[in-house]
Amino acid sequence: MQPKAASDFSRSQELGQTLRNLNRSRYPYVQNPPGCKKRASVALIIRIRPTFPDTATFDTSACGLPVGSDQARLNAFFAQEWVQRGDPEVLFIKRSARKGDRWTSHIAFPGGGRDPEDKDDLAASIRETREEIGLDLEADHCLNVGNLSERIVTAWLGKTPLMVLCPFVFLQMRFDAEPLTLQPSEVHSAHWVSLRALTSPYLSNYVRSDVSGRFGRSGSDFIRPIARLLFGQVLIKGIDLIPTESIYCSSGADLLPSGPRASTFTSTVLPLLSSTKPSWEKPSQQLILWGLTLGIVSDFLRILPSCDPSKLWAWPTLSHLDYQFSIWLFTYAYRKQKLQEIESSYPASHTEAGGASGPGELDDTTFTTFQARSRKEVQDSALLEMLGGYYDRARTAVFLTLLLRIGAGSLLVAWVVRKVRKHRTPKL
Repeated sequence: MQPKAASDFSRSQELGQTLRNLNRSRYPYVQNPPGCKKRASVALIIRIRPTFPDTATFDTSACGLPVGSDQARLNAFFAQEWVQRGDPEVLFIKRSARKGDRWTSHIAFPGGGRDPEDKDDLAASIRETREEIGLDLEADHCLNVGNLSERIVTAWLGKTPLMVLCPFVFLQMRFDAEPLTLQPSEVHSAHWVSLRALTSPYLSNYVRSDVSGRFGRSGSDFIRPIARLLFGQVLIKGIDLIPTESIYCSSGADLLPSGPRASTFTSTVLPLLSSTKPSWEKPSQQLILWGLTLGIVSDFLRILPSCDPSKLWAWPTLSHLDYQFSIWLFTYAYRKQKLQEIESSYPASHTEAGGASGPGELDDTTFTTFQARSRKEVQDSALLEMLGGYYDRARTAVFLTLLLRIGAGSLLVAWVVRKVRKHRTPKL
């Protein structure tokens, strides 16, 4: 076997350091705001894919539950050579398409709402994961590493709180674990995605979301069409996912195409003439990470010294050009300040140790300092709603732009009325 290069171990060593640090301290509990009782929990599940020609093994005596200490289990797991040379992966699910569901067909983590019988938020994430994909997170080969910052989810362009979202991080130490069993009514498919793919700038994308569905409970059948006409669509940054392994629910109604294969004319010309997707273009075929799940992924990537999630981030805006300009103008100073705060959280040795060119190795002191600073900033971003300041300014920009539209429209109507009256007035 050829000697191992130092860079072969850096990515896995960095992940091991991060998980051990995450295990030592928990992010604080976030209380529900007044008028909002719902809490939900999700599971960010990590595993290591062995690289050729390694074979994945699970040592129960060193990594299993009988060991007792989480730190000892983590140390023993990441000390294995196949783990050190392996490729970390994250598990995502694609939710089933359901009419009226706010999260229909979204890329997400396993999880869901907390039930009264759940002991706590952690128990809710474990129960929901077992129900949705058949994975037992209390098994001998799974370890609850810790949690990420809890966040209050609100409706976009509104102050209505929807729920408190609680993300938990788990490590699956067996690569050859039992196959996942997907619940058809909840999950369309499950996908393991390399951690490297989540940080690639070449996989960035945009998602167009219906703005009328982002007004919380105030949205109605009367308001929604007006909102679509006035505001257009919300443009949200996303990431195209390239799975290393996918599992599909065979009983799902949208597993196979419901129409014939597209001809050259229908696949190239018709989409230019109509905004309606053909029957063979299923939303379930799209794997784009965005929204809440992308926010959780960004929180996790932010505590990895070699990852800079700010390069993958783009602030939400609206599709109409006048709104885009006003939002850009009113939020410029705020966005610049936040990006500077993110950049300052990285150690000076980040670029020298790897940075954009790849994972770097940091000494224990630098790593611990970086982790503490990153945890504090991520915690503050959730507790103080980092996007709240952006949305406040965006709302102001949208309101002023709407007033300008109304004013310009009124002047145009008045000018037309004057022209018509002048044309109809008989000359003496």
